[in-house]
Amino acid sequence: MKMTSSLEDYLKTILILQKKNRPVRSVDIARSMNVSKPSVSYAMKKLVSDGMIVFDDDGMVSLTESGRTAAENVYNKHELIGKVLMRIGVSKQTALKDACLIEHVISDETYKRLLEFHSDYTVNSRDGMGI
Repeated sequence: MKMTSSLEDYLKTILILQKKNRPVRSVDIARSMNVSKPSVSYAMKKLVSDGMIVFDDDGMVSLTESGRTAAENVYNKHELIGKVLMRIGVSKQTALKDACLIEHVISDETYKRLLEFHSDYTVNSRDGMGI
């Protein structure tokens, strides 16, 4: 199943809100993403039907195992791309904005190479041999 960029953003937002150790409601997602409640409702229905999220009896949203995997994948790509862009001199604001766009289209091969590059740079820069 191919996720849309929009649905990936919803999953990433749920993950980020959950990382703050608080229950996640649809209204929290709407606020965080600056989207309308009907937009969130539509996306939540799609994510439930795709098996990515579940709602408890109190209306709290939780990621399923597959939803968490997909959310972490997008989140990790976002974090890495943002760091690499800032490392090459892109402003933080632009790097984070661009990371939001790139995270959805980057190939697995390119992501893997960026991860290796970033890891190598981080290790080498600690001992004075950075780029």
